[in-house]
Amino acid sequence: MEPFNKARKITERCLMFLATALFAWAIWAQLTSRTVQILTTRAKDTIHLSVLTSPAMDISYNPSTRKAAISVRADKCAPHACKPLHHAKFFTPEISDREQAWDTFKEALNTWRYNPLIIGQAVWEYITAWHDKRTDLTPAEFTLIALELTQLEAADFALKLPPSSKRTKKAKQQAPVVPLVEDMAPLAQKDRPIVVEILNASGQRGLALKLTQFLREQNAKGLLRVDVLQYDNYPTLQETSSIVDYSGRLVQVKQLSRAIGINGEIKTDSSPNVICDTRIILGKDFEMPL
Repeated sequence: MEPFNKARKITERCLMFLATALFAWAIWAQLTSRTVQILTTRAKDTIHLSVLTSPAMDISYNPSTRKAAISVRADKCAPHACKPLHHAKFFTPEISDREQAWDTFKEALNTWRYNPLIIGQAVWEYITAWHDKRTDLTPAEFTLIALELTQLEAADFALKLPPSSKRTKKAKQQAPVVPLVEDMAPLAQKDRPIVVEILNASGQRGLALKLTQFLREQNAKGLLRVDVLQYDNYPTLQETSSIVDYSGRLVQVKQLSRAIGINGEIKTDSSPNVICDTRIILGKDFEMPL
């Protein structure tokens, strides 16, 4: 019995020492890391992270609103040669291509609840990046950011592509020309329904009209504050549906995306020639909400 009691005391002391060390480490991380301070206090401040793909993505995240804005740089750089923004943390994933890395991240964000192995993969990715000096995120910062990501979905990310990117130019050429009106005052009012344009790129006849009727019914019932300005066909077929926002009202746009079942990231643009706040492009994957 006596050896058992000694072993138990040794175990208790080891656990006490480990708990004390973890507590001291948490206090040290809180005092020395601005990122940890913002995440733990839910301050109305912004965390900056540069994901050094090619081209790089600069992420600004506000934990008080749980909204992230991603700005894609216009210039490409050699793999693992991009530089982070000043005062921004950085992370260099093993996948250097920006689109591939972003698609992989979205897939993990949408499926980790059904595949817990993704969590282990993310931890291993961080450990290898830390060992290879591909990130300056401390373990405390990584842990808190990972916990924060469990509360987010793709629609919480607003993606802004550079004006000079070929993809953006191609999209602008394909998009229908929207006439510029002189009176843009209604769009300057923030306390109003979101003005929406719906474009059918699914190949399914009448889909834009069906969604228009659905959104107008939701607005009439007071469930959504949305005003469908017009609906039309998109010049080309699209595999996936998307939302392009011109207003910056991301909270309301996310509510809209949830209501119609488009769960991808919200793309943002600042084109001065639009007469709507948000453009909904219905791809082949779109299904009418119940």
